[in-house]
Amino acid sequence: MDYKTDYLQRNLYTLELQHQICKEHIQEGVKLADLVRKYRLTSHSLIHDWLRKLGYLPGRNRRTQVLYIGPENYSSVNKKTDKTKAELSEIAALKKELEDAKLLAEGYRRMIEIAEKELK
Repeated sequence: MDYKTDYLQRNLYTLELQHQICKEHIQEGVKLADLVRKYRLTSHSLIHDWLRKLGYLPGRNRRTQVLYIGPENYSSVNKKTDKTKAELSEIAALKKELEDAKLLAEGYRRMIEIAEKELK
């Protein structure tokens, strides 16, 4: 889709086309210059931005500041949930130990009170 004014011609590319171009470059190894000619892109830096924006490459997209959303980040989410499960079990064990310590402290407090009453 072309958007034209007297001073500027800006091409707007669909998301599907952006994905198609990125996949051609990544999977088939087509050179950036060939893709620029084939799809009549304004520059090869568009493809670099799309690769980052759509998560094909790590790094920030210089136009939208989008973070890399590759598969490594998805696998780290699973690691976080595994850690969370381990942490939850540790928290439960610590709570039980705390309850036991409170009961023991209460027992000692009562023993001290009884001993003080007997000494008076």
